[in-house]
Amino acid sequence: MVVLLVGAWLSAYIGKMAKQNGPILDMTPDGGFVEPEKPSYGTILARLAAFAVLLVVAAVAFWMALFMIPVLIILGIAGYALTRSQIRRF
Repeated sequence: MVVLLVGAWLSAYIGKMAKQNGPILDMTPDGGFVEPEKPSYGTILARLAAFAVLLVVAAVAFWMALFMIPVLIILGIAGYALTRSQIRRF
């Protein structure tokens, strides 16, 4: 069953690859290559703003993890101690 699925996937993949004509090169009539447009200042600022927001979110998540781990360890030790003391009573 698995062999048939893999064989079907490979034949479909090879069929797709055979239909491709290769990369398309954009060239000017004099033989030079067409350069892509440079991004506008608005696009650059939007990318920088998005990166800054992601950086702040990552920093806050890291900061919270640094403060939460010791608290969780202390709570775990306290819970273990209370559970052990309850078991000793009975």
